[in-house]
Amino acid sequence: MAKKPAFDLIFNPKSIAVVGVGLSPTIFNSGKLFLDNILEFAFKGNVYPINPRGGEVSGLKVYTDLGEVPGPVDYVISCIPAAGVLQLVSECAAKGVKAVCLYTAGFSEIGREGRKLEEEVRHLARRSGVRVIGPNCMGVYSPKAGLSFCADFPKETGRVGLICQSGGNTIYLVRAAAERGIRFSKVVSYGNACDVDESDLLEYFLEDDETDIVGAYIEGVKDGPRFRRVLRDLSAVKPVAVLKGGWTEAGAGAAASHTGSLAGSDQVWEAAVEQAGAVRVDSLDELVDMLVTFQFAPVPQGRRVAIFGVGGGASVTSTDDCAAAGFSLPSLPQDIRDALMSAIGDEAGTILRNPIDFPPMLSSNDLYRDLLRRVFSWEGIDLVLFQVPLRGIVLTLPVAQAIFDAQIDNILTVRDECRKPLAVIMHYLATGEGWQAASAYHQRFAGAGLPVYLSTLGAMKAIDRYMRYQQSR
Repeated sequence: MAKKPAFDLIFNPKSIAVVGVGLSPTIFNSGKLFLDNILEFAFKGNVYPINPRGGEVSGLKVYTDLGEVPGPVDYVISCIPAAGVLQLVSECAAKGVKAVCLYTAGFSEIGREGRKLEEEVRHLARRSGVRVIGPNCMGVYSPKAGLSFCADFPKETGRVGLICQSGGNTIYLVRAAAERGIRFSKVVSYGNACDVDESDLLEYFLEDDETDIVGAYIEGVKDGPRFRRVLRDLSAVKPVAVLKGGWTEAGAGAAASHTGSLAGSDQVWEAAVEQAGAVRVDSLDELVDMLVTFQFAPVPQGRRVAIFGVGGGASVTSTDDCAAAGFSLPSLPQDIRDALMSAIGDEAGTILRNPIDFPPMLSSNDLYRDLLRRVFSWEGIDLVLFQVPLRGIVLTLPVAQAIFDAQIDNILTVRDECRKPLAVIMHYLATGEGWQAASAYHQRFAGAGLPVYLSTLGAMKAIDRYMRYQQSR
């Protein structure tokens, strides 16, 4: 098993040095960007900028090398050229550094000479006991420690762990999942994985009592048998969603150029993930959907769905999406249809069979809430989908929001009373103003413990996978 205390220190360092911090206020420098992001994120420990010229930057003294730093250093971020990395790892060993994150690129992803240098770094790390994350990566995001490589990541902790071989994909996944209510325990962008690899990290999450759910973006594995064993052990106790990068021949070539990964056969990969009991997804957005589902969605007892909301076209396409994912929409019983008809007086321009396209202007009164209770209490369904097509109706956005606000108030009240599984589809986000409005709704739904999806198809695929995962257990 992974040496948990050592990894605990990686995720909870008390002091950080950023090596390769530029001193110019006008010239972009990755080291200074890391430094400023750490400071803005309010890291709780000591931060030491390193540059051979010394001086001052961002209000901090700049040290000429690690040896000059007066106190201990737990975590080092390397933003120097690849040629200086071996010397830096040696200095880290002499200083007693626990881990070094090599943002530095120029290793196995560029060819033979880079692979040779990366192998030398790996051997030195193993001999010295310094754990190396990367190279060619962003490193660690640990909100509990106040450590982040992006200042806009959430500062609140959560129960989701994420490993990601790509730095850019890590940034996207954290931001996209955070928008929909996900908060993270620990996140690692680990790049080429010359030392700390995917199996080490998954093994750590197996032992970590601060992590309940795990997501992974992986381009290649270092040790296939070990990976399968660790993934199986982790999936047995915590839900795991995995996205394989480079599963096509063209994608495998891109992965080799990106992180130096050998992608391997897609058939072998598919079998390994399935046999381990993890959930495989096909895109970054599907990975976010699965994390949202694991975090917020109760498992429906069956596949019978009722769709409630505004929009006839949205109702029709949502019906197709449900059917494509293996769900059914049973017709409403006559007594509920009669109640709906009585409320609106005329069926023209509506759908009242399931899906239910109910006139939006009636959504704020007590009668609407009573109708919702009847739908939520109906024993003929296992799941309710509430759709909010923000820019799919003719009304201006302020008017539409007033209607949706009233609907949401009633939906949340009835959900709390009836406890029927509910998923929210916040789709048709066609304009900038729609996205801004959706952000506030995302926060409200997440605060109520509800899963929010950006399409019905995404929701139903995620819920289908979750049901299959639960059945397999």
